[in-house]
Amino acid sequence: MIDRDNDRKQISWDLETTGFAWNAKITVSGFWFPSENGTVELVLNTSDTEIDVDQYETHLENISGATVTVTPADGEAALLEVLQRVVFDRFDREYNRLTAFHGDSWKGGFDLPFLRTRCIDHGIDWVFDNVMYCDVWDPVKKRLNTTAKYWGTHDDVNSLDAAHDILFGDDVPPVLAEAAPDHQWYANREYDPFASSRSASYCYERGELLPVAQHNLADLHRTWELAELVRAYIPNTDITEKKL
Repeated sequence: MIDRDNDRKQISWDLETTGFAWNAKITVSGFWFPSENGTVELVLNTSDTEIDVDQYETHLENISGATVTVTPADGEAALLEVLQRVVFDRFDREYNRLTAFHGDSWKGGFDLPFLRTRCIDHGIDWVFDNVMYCDVWDPVKKRLNTTAKYWGTHDDVNSLDAAHDILFGDDVPPVLAEAAPDHQWYANREYDPFASSRSASYCYERGELLPVAQHNLADLHRTWELAELVRAYIPNTDITEKKL
């Protein structure tokens, strides 16, 4: 269980893929590290596409307010190896916790099972070996009300962007605003170019990589904010963590 009085710093993680099948490819994967306005590491599968790294970083920093590092990787195997290096260089296993939205829950999740299969396929050691992990999806779905009512029907909103929109609305929850008054919260600075990850996949296939990186950055930002909301409002006994 999470101890709020002696807690780890939370680092959000997310990936985008070309599809859901086992042999789909990771297009981009990133981390949001806590700092005044966030520090982001994005690893982009550029394959045969040339990118201007400085232009990408400047654009992403301007829209998010975070400090962004973009690392191009020539193929998925290279991307996984860069992720390993980021974890080795930036993670403190005693003081950091990885968070994701439906990355790996009791019903399976998507991101971590997908990542495991891609590591196995490339013969690469497990990226998150012995890293502490907490999934945001379970406590958001079970302990917060994200049910929307439309024309007499009720739907559970289970996506990252929809849950974030409901819980943050147009304003940052006061408890978070007071804790980090200078942080450029995503709720007040929306910049996701896509309504769905499928749209990001289509864009990637056309060789348009900057919007895909921007989408991943937006998801990282939302995930980190939801994780901080969960930490502030949900009892320790209802939030579980595990070593990956």
